[in-house]
Amino acid sequence: MGKMVQSQVKNQASLLKDIILGGQDGLVNILGLVLGVAAATIDARIIFIAGLAGGFAESISMAAVAFTSTQAVRDFARAHHRFSPDKPGYSALIVGFSSLIGSLIPLLPFLFFPVTAAAITSVILCGIILFIIGYVKGKLTDGHHLKSGMELLIIGLLAAFAGYLIGHWLGVAL
Repeated sequence: MGKMVQSQVKNQASLLKDIILGGQDGLVNILGLVLGVAAATIDARIIFIAGLAGGFAESISMAAVAFTSTQAVRDFARAHHRFSPDKPGYSALIVGFSSLIGSLIPLLPFLFFPVTAAAITSVILCGIILFIIGYVKGKLTDGHHLKSGMELLIIGLLAAFAGYLIGHWLGVAL
């Protein structure tokens, strides 16, 4: 494989990584947050505000982490006489935007349904999206699309469920 083709493949792989990193992180974190808050209160306004605030903070944080970590990898490669096509600013933009989009998805049902129905709808919606992301990743990578879809679905929902359990526990304890 020529150097130009290798560079294109590496750029596409980096883009895929950044989209999944930001999107999955935003979706799972905010799903866990809204489920946790919904377990502690039935006030949809508080749940939505907490989700929005968390989503924006998450997106900015993820963009910053993507910038600094990509810069570190690029600097490490350069320090060892190797070229790295990684672009910290571009990575930060993709991760931050993907995180913001992902974080809005679990909030949508809270605009249309009462809290309990919104929480259930949010889990279902996010589960479908997590499966689709994993499925597409599997199609683009190793061909194990169903396995990849189920893997992302299970990992994502387990992480979000932890947020629900903490919110439920705190809601009962306080």
